[in-house]
Amino acid sequence: MPDTTTLDLVSPAFLEEMLRAHAPNSAHKVLAVDPLPLDNSASILVTLTAGQSARPIGHFGLAVTLEEAGRPPTTHHLVLKVKPHGGEISSMLAGLAGLCGGELAAVYSAFAERTGFQHTHQRELAVYEHAAPGLMPRIWGTHADKATGLYCVLMEYLEDVTLLNSVQTPAAWTNHHIRTALAQLAAWHACHLLPPGFAAPAWPDLPTGAYMQELAPLWTALLHNAAPRFPELFGVQRTAQLQAAIQQIPQRKAWLDARPRTLIHNDLNPRNTCFRGAGASLQLSAYDWELATYHVPVYDAVELLCFVLDTDRYHLRPAYLEHYRHTLHALTGRYADPAAFRRETHYAALDFGLHRLGMYLMAHSVGPYPFLPRVVESFFDTLTQTVPTENTAPAAIASHIA
Repeated sequence: MPDTTTLDLVSPAFLEEMLRAHAPNSAHKVLAVDPLPLDNSASILVTLTAGQSARPIGHFGLAVTLEEAGRPPTTHHLVLKVKPHGGEISSMLAGLAGLCGGELAAVYSAFAERTGFQHTHQRELAVYEHAAPGLMPRIWGTHADKATGLYCVLMEYLEDVTLLNSVQTPAAWTNHHIRTALAQLAAWHACHLLPPGFAAPAWPDLPTGAYMQELAPLWTALLHNAAPRFPELFGVQRTAQLQAAIQQIPQRKAWLDARPRTLIHNDLNPRNTCFRGAGASLQLSAYDWELATYHVPVYDAVELLCFVLDTDRYHLRPAYLEHYRHTLHALTGRYADPAAFRRETHYAALDFGLHRLGMYLMAHSVGPYPFLPRVVESFFDTLTQTVPTENTAPAAIASHIA
């Protein structure tokens, strides 16, 4: 599809092709397509990459009228997500590193294609095509064309939902929201769990021990970029703590590499989540799976809690993590040891801080994200509360939450 325009992408013919490829037995016929308003501003990658691509990229809301097998026509509210190529995202991020200057600008180019963004155009489609149901919005079709660089997802339009893009309002996440989200995350992670020795897909940027060690110069440069720019977040003690964590990657990752891994979202926070229903029927929905990878299950829980727990609720973090562990163990039988789980949580948090928060802070250096200082503070509290110990008292910490 050379010189693709937005009109080409939202045409009945193109959408019908996607629908039929995804469900060959459905025989959908697209009768009409009308635009629906949709806010793209919550998508950081789309916003930052918009000027890098000659193709239209972003999210397009559509009211699609379908006919199937002679049944009366029905209209569905859908979203066509036209993805930037991962190479464009990597190039954009390299540009941000260059703007930061110093050590980060000097080091970044050697690792630009290894930070997890180079294959985002393929990763999300692969997850949507093969993952078991649960957590995800309904996917109506995907399209991948290597020759033209066009990668698309046709998915349901998320409406009649709550806490959509609630990153600026963590207090809106009630105890019920958090416990429900953690329990449903545990069910997802249990469904996709790979015991030690079972190989994850051969994705080139899985956060294994070897990967984390090879990228140690980048983690150091990201830390050295953030610390002097944000001294209110990175005092001498915190900076030394993360510098020591970089030096200890081989020992820490050798332990993690022997633990079960699962398919994680790897960007699981209120920018990419919402809820359906209420009360007992409350259901977490997570979208934008382009950074999905395989890591220890608790990684997603660590990230979510860093985003939704502000200082007034830090004391609840251990009980929420214990709730997640209990649910995961009930479904897998593999997480009976609270001390081992505490260690796993601490190590996963360090990975999150060095990699994802380091990248966030690089972008924050150029264009501030109002939510990020709060998340960084919550991250350091996570490290404090999960320092590995030989003895953990789950009954005591669980008693903080009814």
